[in-house]
Amino acid sequence: MADYYEILQVHPKADAEAIRAAYERLRERYDPARLEGAADELVELARRRRDEIERAYQVLSDPRRRAEYDQQLKEQVQPSLPVPEVKADTLPVGEMDDDLIDFRPLPPARRQERPPGFNPQPYLSPRSKQATMTRGRVVQRQQPAWLLPSLVVAAATFSIVLGTLISTAVVAPPPAAPTTVATIVPPTPTLREILDQFEGQVIAARQVTDQVPDNPNAWINLGNALFDSVVYVREQLTNGNAEAQQIYQERLPRWLEAVDAYRKALELQPGNDVIRADIAASLCYYGLDTNNPQQAAEGLSEAEKALQAAPQNARVLLSHGICLVAVDPPQTERAIQQWQLVLSIPGVAPGLQLQAQILIDEYSQ
Repeated sequence: MADYYEILQVHPKADAEAIRAAYERLRERYDPARLEGAADELVELARRRRDEIERAYQVLSDPRRRAEYDQQLKEQVQPSLPVPEVKADTLPVGEMDDDLIDFRPLPPARRQERPPGFNPQPYLSPRSKQATMTRGRVVQRQQPAWLLPSLVVAAATFSIVLGTLISTAVVAPPPAAPTTVATIVPPTPTLREILDQFEGQVIAARQVTDQVPDNPNAWINLGNALFDSVVYVREQLTNGNAEAQQIYQERLPRWLEAVDAYRKALELQPGNDVIRADIAASLCYYGLDTNNPQQAAEGLSEAEKALQAAPQNARVLLSHGICLVAVDPPQTERAIQQWQLVLSIPGVAPGLQLQAQILIDEYSQ
């Protein structure tokens, strides 16, 4: 059974206005005119995607059909299972108040893989809800009342254990032969599991922009979430992952969604050259992977503006190099020089240096 909420990228509790806005945004994103000149396979995928969006909207925009669909979805998840009695504090997100979801934007991955076990949408219980969003500003959490006493008890316990170990070390008998202890290795998350985490970040970032549309940081975080969710899949293509290839083809338009989010932020912060560089990288990745030289040329133009204003900024240099290899003909030698500059700038974030080195190795062959 298709998940229409996932197709429209809305929360199951979204109101009619939010569903309508998501539908119009996605319908425009998959407009055939935006894919002019792209490969036939991409055009066909976009057509199927538009059909899914239309079907989802037809159901979710009709209150009666939506109620029937919600019931079917609920029965599919828990078919004929008795409803267990649970405490209010342990109810999962969505069964209580939406205010209990932590809607604050998560720190962007910035083109790096999230660690295993990453939680994209932390849940706040009624007692531990400690952060609120006011006019785009996050109020810092206060430490819970039990934290300080717990630390004192933990410190005392540690001192007692340490003293016992020291006092018995001198008279301790010779150590016995070591025994083999089985090491439990946590399972490696699958591609789908990691992508689900990215999707949670995108949904949370969209909710923040809905709440504070005049906050540039909210739009930056949304652009970063969209960028990270698609660039991660792109990086998996080098491993010959067939599933990643299919997913990436479906998510190619997300580059343009990231561009739209970054442009919103740039309207609110016209002098932010890093945002302009992120616009450039998103356009150039899209142009490069859809064989669309016009998008790549537009991205290079944005990158040149950012480079002129911030010639020593590592993010700007990285994006400018990406655009140099995306245009036709590619300017590979100049791009490598830009990425080498990233490695030579003191204090550059390790993630940016790693990305620059990967690009140098890829295009130096």
